[in-house]
Amino acid sequence: MTFQHPLLLLALLAVPLLAALAVWWRRRRPVEGVPFPDLDLVASADPGPRRRRHLPLALAVLALAGFTLALARPQVYRDQPRERATIMLAIDVSGSMSADDVDPFRLRAAQDAALTFAAEVPRQYQVGLVSFSGQANLLVPPTTDRDALKRAIDGLRPDGATAVGEAIETSLSAIRAAQPGAAQDGGRLEAARIVVLSDGATTVGIPPSLAADDAKQAGVPVFTVALGTADGTLSDGTPVPPDAAGLTQIADATGGDSYESTDAASVRAVYQHLGSFIGTQRVRSEVTAWSAGLAALALVMAGVAAWRLGPRLS
Repeated sequence: MTFQHPLLLLALLAVPLLAALAVWWRRRRPVEGVPFPDLDLVASADPGPRRRRHLPLALAVLALAGFTLALARPQVYRDQPRERATIMLAIDVSGSMSADDVDPFRLRAAQDAALTFAAEVPRQYQVGLVSFSGQANLLVPPTTDRDALKRAIDGLRPDGATAVGEAIETSLSAIRAAQPGAAQDGGRLEAARIVVLSDGATTVGIPPSLAADDAKQAGVPVFTVALGTADGTLSDGTPVPPDAAGLTQIADATGGDSYESTDAASVRAVYQHLGSFIGTQRVRSEVTAWSAGLAALALVMAGVAAWRLGPRLS
């Protein structure tokens, strides 16, 4: 929580002082005796247990604190779905994605997770697909056609080397084509994200660091998912450990997040998480009305408590 006028919170320091002053004033008042009292009348005027008599004052102090917070204009941050967004899925289809350390094998787990992702993101968002091995191929330009996207995901097959940098550049080109007005805004792309799922280090093509710089300049965070286990091997015994460190560097450089997945369940969980927040933005909302409303309620309750618990003669 933040405050538009935080200096006004200093007034809260006066609240306990006022409460202490009220208690002191109540205690210093002389208690006058009643000559020849009517005991039944005194009993009816008894305000009840001592602790209950302090309830009106406590509620009044709470109301005062609430009104003071309202003057400071409290604000909170919350995640709000974007009205529109462009998301590119870049999936590694190199030969190492055929390793079966992730059930049933790496690429199939990635495909299932990507299908889950496509189902999670809001329907109005444009989602495209790039596959990459020795080179990157744009299979589906950014679109709201989820059926076309699902068919392309199901058609992926593992073969070749790994070119993560090419995948990022191809994704950026696809987003620019979907946002022709970006050139007038200094080349920065609006509400765009790239999700890269890979299991190995780049072996060909543009260095990922250069592609990450281009993504950063375009204002496009890259989210990365490193798939596979450290002891993963191909059918011929060739070790194919994932390059989690390299993918993390890409995410960090562009302002995205990086994840590691070692089994099919964790891949699905990562994509579900991405689908729930990648198309959102953090907005600041003022909650002054809530603070003022609760303070007013406490003040009304203080009045009711004073009426119900205070001494009455009838």
